[in-house]
Amino acid sequence: MVGHTEYDYSGESAIVTGSTKGIGRGIAAGLAEADANVVVNARDEAEVEAVAEELGEAGAGEVVGVAADVGDPKSVERLVERAIDTFGEIDLLVNNAAVWPDEPSLVDAPLGDWDATMDVNVRAQYYASKLVAAHMIERGIEGSIVNHTSQAGDRRTGPFGFYGISKTSINGLTWRMAQELAEHGIRMNAISTDVTETAQTRHEAEMEAKEHPEKTAEEILRERGEKRPIGRLGQPSDLADAVLFLASDRASYVVGDILRVSGGGNLE
Repeated sequence: MVGHTEYDYSGESAIVTGSTKGIGRGIAAGLAEADANVVVNARDEAEVEAVAEELGEAGAGEVVGVAADVGDPKSVERLVERAIDTFGEIDLLVNNAAVWPDEPSLVDAPLGDWDATMDVNVRAQYYASKLVAAHMIERGIEGSIVNHTSQAGDRRTGPFGFYGISKTSINGLTWRMAQELAEHGIRMNAISTDVTETAQTRHEAEMEAKEHPEKTAEEILRERGEKRPIGRLGQPSDLADAVLFLASDRASYVVGDILRVSGGGNLE
């Protein structure tokens, strides 16, 4: 690998929504290891407290857990207020929380699934960004907001349903809000994922292995990774690295961009 990078986020404070598992936890861990103060978030209070305690040992910053359902605007408000009260100011917001409904088709799906998906995947990212951006503008903070989108938001076909539509919406939010915030020195960008190895991905592989016992879950995951142009599945740390770059001074001229962290999956 060419070049070696280290990040110093000491004295900086971040909120990472949906950050007790998978990619969100990887991002929170990456920031904690870089000595940032981090707010870990999920709906379950015991879960956020446990993860915050664990990640608090990763670096010199403080890590706190705030339980909040980002699908509820009042909970988003409490999350942002608690973060500001705890750390004094917020320099970075990572909008990671998302749901993926298991609808049979867009025609057959209940309307409630649309509302639930858009509330968490789109409205929550917008509302948290709105609140944090207002805080940054008021305090004169030239901070960063990173949204989490997906290759599903780029693709015009495939079984992505409401999730894909929600991620297409996040692409649009990133482009349009970034232009408005840039004049205040606030940079909004997004990371776009493809297939990343998480507990959910492993669970899917285990279910497939039960239907095809000639293969183990590990073999299924390895084969999925080998189909990527780079030859492996993505890891939560890959997305953490992308966030650390986008929020850093090394990306000071990167505005309204969607960084595709997909091992070349976006080329297919």
